[in-house]
Amino acid sequence: MGSRLLRLNLPCCEQANLTHPEEVVALHRGYRAAGAEVLLTNTFQANPIALAGCGLEDQLHRIAVTAQMLAWSTQPRFVLGDVGPIYSPGNFREFADRDALHLTLTALGEADTLDGILFETCSTPEALGAVEFALHQVEAVRDLPLLLSISYHRQPDGSLVSRSGHPPERFASLASRHGVAALGVNCGRDIGLDEILTIVHRYRQATDLPLFVRPNAGTPLASGVYPRTPEEFAACVPELLQAGVSLLGGCCGTTEVHIAAMRTALVNGTPRAPEKTNPTPEYAPPA
Repeated sequence: MGSRLLRLNLPCCEQANLTHPEEVVALHRGYRAAGAEVLLTNTFQANPIALAGCGLEDQLHRIAVTAQMLAWSTQPRFVLGDVGPIYSPGNFREFADRDALHLTLTALGEADTLDGILFETCSTPEALGAVEFALHQVEAVRDLPLLLSISYHRQPDGSLVSRSGHPPERFASLASRHGVAALGVNCGRDIGLDEILTIVHRYRQATDLPLFVRPNAGTPLASGVYPRTPEEFAACVPELLQAGVSLLGGCCGTTEVHIAAMRTALVNGTPRAPEKTNPTPEYAPPA
């Protein structure tokens, strides 16, 4: 959603819910037509701190409610409220401001139209605490399943760790006790599909929770092109399913064509193919 809305040149992508609702609905509709059953609200940074930087701090509730309405207008099977990391000015700890987290989740949950909350692109154990806080301290989302998705990178020594330096097993072993309903992996610079599969296997060794993946369509080049083709994107679907993944989707640079290819692979099965090293142009959505 975010990488597609950047073309509008808004101070923040969440503003599009109010100023360009037709653009947001068109994206939701395109992914639905491609076979997506779960949609995320356009609220990744719809929190008081991030919106204040755009001069929209007084629009939090309106943005959250409108985002849900726009997603539901395309009649998906499920809608999840999207919550990205919340950073206080000068503080690089995720979700350090509990008041901001409470306001964010309350704004999302008060409309009473969501099927769950997704904490995504998180990269420190503080995210586990944020889920537990939501479960016990935020009435508006207390009865919703709370999903958590972590981003990783590969260090020079080859190890896969989050920004805080923790391996996948750390999050998997603690997720259930903190109230996480499903654990995932998304985004991640220079993380390929092989790394995603490795993370899933390592998760499964440490938890029985449902698992999900939402990889990028490759790491964007300087030109802004996301190089992973839909065919490459869908090629690992059989292995991911075999590894125990319950939900499949995409993060940055994932177009409707990528989702359609993944959907086809879910139905028909696709043999594993190596990823190409030569980048190809980003696929445009179908007309």
